[in-house]
Amino acid sequence: MARTVGWVASRPQRFIARLDALWGADRNWQFARTIGRLIWDYRRYALAILGVTVLQELSALAPVRLLGVFVDRLSGGELGNVVWLFLGASLLSPAVARANVILRHKMFYETDFSQRVELTLAEAERMTGADMEAAGEANSRVANAVSGITNAAYHVLGSFTPVIIKIAVVAASLVAYNRLLGAVYVASLIVPIVLTVLSNDRLRVLRDTQYSVISRLEGAGVRVITHGDDVSAQERFRRTMRERATVLITLVARHQLSLLLRQVALVGSQFAVVFLAIALRPRIGLTPGDFTMIVGYTTQVAAAFIEAAACLDAIVSYSRAYHVYVDAHGARLAAG
Repeated sequence: MARTVGWVASRPQRFIARLDALWGADRNWQFARTIGRLIWDYRRYALAILGVTVLQELSALAPVRLLGVFVDRLSGGELGNVVWLFLGASLLSPAVARANVILRHKMFYETDFSQRVELTLAEAERMTGADMEAAGEANSRVANAVSGITNAAYHVLGSFTPVIIKIAVVAASLVAYNRLLGAVYVASLIVPIVLTVLSNDRLRVLRDTQYSVISRLEGAGVRVITHGDDVSAQERFRRTMRERATVLITLVARHQLSLLLRQVALVGSQFAVVFLAIALRPRIGLTPGDFTMIVGYTTQVAAAFIEAAACLDAIVSYSRAYHVYVDAHGARLAAG
């Protein structure tokens, strides 16, 4: 027991070292660890982004609450200063959101610069004497891998935190009305979560193919440009370009279909909460303003959930770009 407590209480570095020993060969773990280290290296930006994101989501929910108060007071004829508060909250929310976008992009471009330079120089040293086609493929793999890492860090900080905050606030608000409403709301999110996991698992092979084809296309394009009279190179470039188009069209179609299914599930869950609230109205005394807030809260969370699901899909796709890069020469990214 003492050894277990000591292991749990050890420093984060020891904990990460243990995970490395268990999962060191796993590409997903390497990708997650690389993102974690990148965020840690830029932790001042990350903490500022998290703080501004919390403020952004709280300010975004404030107009919904004030709208409910406005609806209730409108029927009573005594508005007071609620209209001015509603106006102020509606102006504050987009201002905080714009500041958050600037801050997140500042971190994104800083990390993109450092990672791209580091990995490009590493590839230059590794591929000394390589031909133009191989160099083009290597450059494409580096670009895709760096884009995957930096975009994943961007989405982790800017997309998932807001959803967690919104779900917590909305669930707490619904529980305040009625425990059953809160429980049904949280439970209703299970279906779209499961659909998200299944969708990403089914698209895994197609995403691997996508990044592999993109890298080959880059090399083939360089070959055509540098050897314009090579007929076989031109034909290979055309075949690869057609393959790329087919893969991308298929990937977009399947991804959009999976998003539609998740949106349908979310709409169904929203109406389940609303219908339940209608059924409970005589017992718990919900007002028109209460229904306004319930609909407004669940609508915001549904929109945020879809955005987060799309971002998670993108992060999984970025991880496949990382896999293609690592598998190409069996090396880890320097940051990992």
